[in-house]
Amino acid sequence: MSWKRWLSNLDRPQAEAHPPRDVAIAVLLLECARADFDKQPAELDEIRAALRTQSGLDDAEVERLMSQATESASSAVSLHGPVSRLNSELTPDDKRALMEWMWKVAAADGRVDPHEEHLLRKVADLLYVSHADYIRAKLGAVEGRGV
Repeated sequence: MSWKRWLSNLDRPQAEAHPPRDVAIAVLLLECARADFDKQPAELDEIRAALRTQSGLDDAEVERLMSQATESASSAVSLHGPVSRLNSELTPDDKRALMEWMWKVAAADGRVDPHEEHLLRKVADLLYVSHADYIRAKLGAVEGRGV
């Protein structure tokens, strides 16, 4: 993190900071939307819906969380930070739900790009999600979307 960004964060009230777990989830969802090099409005809407469902936040808080996650992702060099946090804090059921949300984001624009699928497979491996659960999440997310 640059000094300028660090200093600007000192002025930010602590109430605005979201729990690291929620930020990590938002980072992975945003990375999924960005994986095909084309963030579509439908993908961002799917992320907002997932964050509202997962965290119970209102629209303004969801936007702040997405902004915090975007900032966090821009300074990260790998997925190690968010994945490590989620491995320590999520249950296997939570991880399966996250995989389904990520699939919904990937499919939101009507297609799943190979780059998105590669990211999803990588995240599933890093989160120790079994291949069977990975496929179940995929089928649950893309079923009925014509993807």
